[in-house]
Amino acid sequence: MADVEQVQVRFFTKQKKYEIADTPFSLSANIGHGDLNDLINGLLGAGNVGQSIQFDFLIDSQYLQDTIQKHMKAKEISAESVVEIEYLEKHPAPQPDNILVHDDWVSSVSRCKNCIITGSYDNCVQIWDDQGSCLAKVKGHTSPVKDVEWVSKDEQKGVFLSSSQDQSIRVMEWSIGSGEASCVHVCKGHTQSVDSISINPSATKFCSGSWDKTLKLWSAVVNPEGGDEGENGSLSKKQKTTGVKKKATTRTPLMTFTGHTQAVSSVVWMDRTTICSAGWDHCIRLWDAESGVNKQTLTGSKVFCEIAYSALNQCLASGSADKYIRLWDHRAEDGQVVRGILTSHQGWVSSVSWSPSNQFELASASYDTTVKIWDTRSPYTPLYTLTGHQDKVMCVRWSSSRHLMSGGTDNQLILY
Repeated sequence: MADVEQVQVRFFTKQKKYEIADTPFSLSANIGHGDLNDLINGLLGAGNVGQSIQFDFLIDSQYLQDTIQKHMKAKEISAESVVEIEYLEKHPAPQPDNILVHDDWVSSVSRCKNCIITGSYDNCVQIWDDQGSCLAKVKGHTSPVKDVEWVSKDEQKGVFLSSSQDQSIRVMEWSIGSGEASCVHVCKGHTQSVDSISINPSATKFCSGSWDKTLKLWSAVVNPEGGDEGENGSLSKKQKTTGVKKKATTRTPLMTFTGHTQAVSSVVWMDRTTICSAGWDHCIRLWDAESGVNKQTLTGSKVFCEIAYSALNQCLASGSADKYIRLWDHRAEDGQVVRGILTSHQGWVSSVSWSPSNQFELASASYDTTVKIWDTRSPYTPLYTLTGHQDKVMCVRWSSSRHLMSGGTDNQLILY
């Protein structure tokens, strides 16, 4: 495309309160974000009533990072047609709202309703309220806790899972009234560290991924009357006759999935019947949760640290040792399963998390000490870079559509 001095554009927005007349404009092709922002504010009259509104601009579903002309050349957009430019309000960067200090590294975090659980390298799980008060500190694991996950929570109790380097997963029940948490079941079967757990959509089963190269499937249904093996529902003679506080029962896996050739670093349920896993063997594998069959394998070039799945866009995101975030469409029929690469981190991308309400929004955490928020339509420049951590960031999760949580090796969980 040859250089042009003028270009015909039409502005539109999906935010009704900022709509302007559907009229084409003739603009200089060399203007960029700042000039467009001033133009939209002028058309809205925003500059006359107070502080101007900050907008982002997209052309052909890609964020405008340069001049209109350079963007059109890069995307091979014809100058003969009217260029459609979408604008949307730019939200301010998230700010730390609270910092929850731990005794050791914060490896994992999960939120359910108004309560947060964190896993730490001090071998403990902690339960927090939204204001940052510690409601309980739960001991039991004999090695660092690698992952935590809520199963359910109501007014009376909460049920959650924790996995550890001690090769076990514990099913915990927390009494909200008394504040006490106890282990109901200990899930045993892995022979090395259990680094990842994920609950299914119906909260009846969960899967785990381990350094022993396997995934395992377990029951998530709490059965405090279960016997020592946890699957036959019987009580020991001592429990029947004395009524003493029941000891945590041992559960064995319902199924084992084999196929990875190195450690499994991350597992996630994609839907009712599909589990996805990623590992140090540079592979992402999709499994049939009913049969254990490896349905599909996506191959990368570096270690995968974590994967996340969005039901909104039906895509996977992966964080890797090569500092990149990749977006995967496992349904692609043209063979192009990698739909995008997000580049900005300067260290291993340790954690990724999709927004629960925006199909384009993704959060990432890295060993470079930062948390980044992305719009996948802007692959080279994150929307925000959050620099509250003083050391490696190990986990990031959305607590709501506008709030984030991140934990790291600075012993802090930061709420944004």
